[in-house]
Amino acid sequence: MSNTLKEAVERDPDLDWEHDFVQKARGNAYYQRVLREGLFSDMSQALGAVQDKVVAAAKRMAVGREIIWMVPTDQPLTRFYLAKRGAVSRVGETKGLEVGERFTKTDVQLTYEYVYDAAFTQSYIEDVPFFVLERAPSDGGQLLEEQLTKDIMALYEGVAAGSLAGGGEISAATGGTLAWADIVKARQAVRKEGFNPDVCIVHPDQIEDLWSDDKFIHGFYFGEKVDVERGLLGSTYLGLRIVETDLATAAKCHVLDSKVAAACLMRRDIMAQPYEVPSELREGVMVSIRYGLGTLRTTSIARITGC
Repeated sequence: MSNTLKEAVERDPDLDWEHDFVQKARGNAYYQRVLREGLFSDMSQALGAVQDKVVAAAKRMAVGREIIWMVPTDQPLTRFYLAKRGAVSRVGETKGLEVGERFTKTDVQLTYEYVYDAAFTQSYIEDVPFFVLERAPSDGGQLLEEQLTKDIMALYEGVAAGSLAGGGEISAATGGTLAWADIVKARQAVRKEGFNPDVCIVHPDQIEDLWSDDKFIHGFYFGEKVDVERGLLGSTYLGLRIVETDLATAAKCHVLDSKVAAACLMRRDIMAQPYEVPSELREGVMVSIRYGLGTLRTTSIARITGC
């Protein structure tokens, strides 16, 4: 059976599987109960089981990963070289090839780190029903994934209007209502900048507007990646995946090319590990995540307001 936690730890030069996980788990009352209740043969399996439950819970909130370029890294800073759009040079016998600076540089650092403390007293671990006990770290996974989406939305919503596709925001044709025509206009603004928009991010309030728009209904279809519970509602024939999240700001809608708009550097993806607070006589699980966010090509983002 694959142990995704062990595989992730062994890829990380700052962590040691045997010392940081297995040995600590053997002396941890929470993991001892997981080992016993789960009928696992060794502590490695118990560690992997806790991690799997945390990740499964996180995936229920994993909208953020659908709207940004995810880049795994083991460095504190990554420099992105962004090619400029320039003219081609004709080569002839009397003229050499002229090559100038074709790149701009953007640095993205690992500035986000969050933890969730799921540590309990010895008596609580002994007495509480196991199904209640094992849910606590899962709650942490869900909350951390939600925080990731919040930060990604804050990144997009923080782009200055003058830096967006077309050099400004797009006002909804009808105040207080998002219409198919507004999305088409936003898509075209991104296309005119030379990008291919593939995501449309909407708040639940605006989804109601779209389902009342005949043009949207007739231009919408459910694909293989539809997950209504998570807010992944399918695609339109415009090539846009509709992503619904209440973590977006109401009355705003973003249409963007998720492949180039921004990057999320993932240094430590959601990870559950043995944890204790000796001064408080508590032990259990710490769930953590560490990443960096940065915009790359803001003109691949269009924003509709007043919808």
